Amino acid sequence: APLAAILITQGTVKASLEKGIYRLLGIFLGGIASLVVGRFFDVSGFSILLMLLLGVGVATACRINIQAVTQIGVTSILALSFYQDSYVMWRIAETFIGVAIAVIINIIIVPPNAFIKAKRMTYESTLLLADALSGLATGGRGYKQAEDALDLAGKCLKRGGQEQKELHFTLTHYKCRNELKKLMTSTAHLKVIHSYIKSIAEEIHLLPSHYVAADWMIEVVEATADCIAIYGTKSLSDAECQFSLPDRLRRARELQLTSFSELQGRCSLTAIRDLGAVFSHLNRLLEEVERADYDAYSLAAVSTGAEINRALRFPRRKKGLSHK
Repeated sequence: APLAAILITQGTVKASLEKGIYRLLGIFLGGIASLVVGRFFDVSGFSILLMLLLGVGVATACRINIQAVTQIGVTSILALSFYQDSYVMWRIAETFIGVAIAVIINIIIVPPNAFIKAKRMTYESTLLLADALSGLATGGRGYKQAEDALDLAGKCLKRGGQEQKELHFTLTHYKCRNELKKLMTSTAHLKVIHSYIKSIAEEIHLLPSHYVAADWMIEVVEATADCIAIYGTKSLSDAECQFSLPDRLRRARELQLTSFSELQGRCSLTAIRDLGAVFSHLNRLLEEVERADYDAYSLAAVSTGAEINRALRFPRRKKGLSHK
């Protein structure tokens, strides 16, 4: 069991569980292969070869993870050498104990400042999303940089989401569970914003360059990008935000409506259709930012209310003589 725990322990709870499951699967299949071959053949080079072909071949054909396939070979050879029914059960029980120890280690021992790192990564993804959106309306000059920033933001959001899920299984971060819930909610909204920006990038790529590089387009896109950056600074950063998000959202909506209404009398129906798709995604993006800000405010209010109720329920005892 100690050796199994050492071999199974990984950096996260999820990785340790996956490795433990693959190890258990390999031991089970290797034990079956050894028992089947050992019942009809004695221990020899032919029986070992037949057993490996049976176990590893079936596992490979079923596309089982390579970690389980390697364990099949080791377990089948050892089980065939001893040929005891209790050996396989003993190996399975030993691995179960090792998985439990590995998971407990991952729950108790956590890298320092893991929550702070996850929050910083999410905040950086908001800045990348804002940079990606503002870089789209440059007439093609910054389109490649915008695509790179958008891809990097997607990777940061994916990695940050995985780290946040891992924090749910730890004991040391129980004290910041409310902040963790708020962070996960923000990440979910940012993933939706990321999908909207990808759609905007696809639509802008199909527009004529004189529309993309127009001053009104740059102004509208940058005003929308500012809302993303302000939301990130306000909700995910300790820095003081000097701008009001509701005011910026109102200004971005007014710019969108004004610009699109002015275009209706100057552009063809085809151009209006293509530009309408861009403005539609921009408007949905603003609505998502507004929902994200509302959820962050609601969760903060719930957390504050819970702390007040807890303080009222369990008041601190004052030191000194009590008055009768």
